[in-house]
Amino acid sequence: MLGDSFTFGMSADIGKSYVETIEANFPQSVVWNTGIPGAGTHQALALFRVYAPILQPQLTILGFFMNDFTDSRLPMDFQLWVTPRHGRVLMRRQDDSSGEGGTLDKQMAYYYYAHGIEPPVSEIHRLMGRTRLGSLLLRLIDIARGESPNDVIEREREVTRRYLQDLREAAAAQDSALLVLLIPRPEGIPHPTANYRAALQLFEELGLPYLNPIHLLDGELDYSPGDFHWNNVGHQKIGAVLSDCIEVFQVSGDLVDCELVKMPEPR
Repeated sequence: MLGDSFTFGMSADIGKSYVETIEANFPQSVVWNTGIPGAGTHQALALFRVYAPILQPQLTILGFFMNDFTDSRLPMDFQLWVTPRHGRVLMRRQDDSSGEGGTLDKQMAYYYYAHGIEPPVSEIHRLMGRTRLGSLLLRLIDIARGESPNDVIEREREVTRRYLQDLREAAAAQDSALLVLLIPRPEGIPHPTANYRAALQLFEELGLPYLNPIHLLDGELDYSPGDFHWNNVGHQKIGAVLSDCIEVFQVSGDLVDCELVKMPEPR
C-alpha cells in the first residue's frame, strides 16, 4: 500500500482504516502499509524502489489524492532551509552543511514552489544569493521566467505523469500488479474537480489500472466533519470495495477480472 494520509489511516479509529479493513479480510496475506501523511507520488515511487525488491509484493496499490499534483513538485528531502538576503529568500536543501538559516515549513515550501522559485542548484547559485547584486540578479531571473497559474498546473501534471510512469515501470520490473485508487475530495462529489479529471486522464494515457470510487462515496456521510479525510464509514466502504478486487485478483491473478477496475490501453 502506497499513499499519503488516507492510506496512513487519518481520521479513522484504530482498526477501521481502509488498509486495516483489507488486513482483517485477508488474514492469510501480508499487507505492508507505507502510507505517509503529506507524501506525494514521488515519495511513493521512492518507497517502492526501496521495499519492493525485499517484500516482492504480488499487488501494489497506490492511493492517489488531489494534492499529489502539488506534493510531487516538492523535493524528496522535504525539509528545506531558508535564509533572508535583502528581501530575497534563499532556500537550501537540508543536506547543505553551511549551518546558516532556519527550517522552512511545508506551507512556506508550497508558497515558493507554487511561485516557481526553486532552491539553489549549485554552490555558485547559493553564493550569488548572499550578495546584494547577486540577489538582485536572481530576482530579475525569477521575474523573467515567471509562470502563470496555468503554467504551474501544467508543470505539476507533467511532473506527476513522469512519476506515475516510473512507478508503472518499476512495478512491472518487480512483476507486481499495480492498481491506483483515485481518492476524491468531498466537494468533488458527485461532480469531479479539474484535478480529479486530470488524474483520470493521466491514468488513461499511461494505461494504469485504476479504481474510481466517486459514485460509491457520499461527500457528507463518508467524510469527517470539517475534514477532507474519510471517517470510519468511508474508510470501511473503500476497504470493502478493494477487498472484493483483491479476492478476485488472488483467484485469477489479473486485475481485469475485477469489474470496478478500469483497464485502459496505454496511448
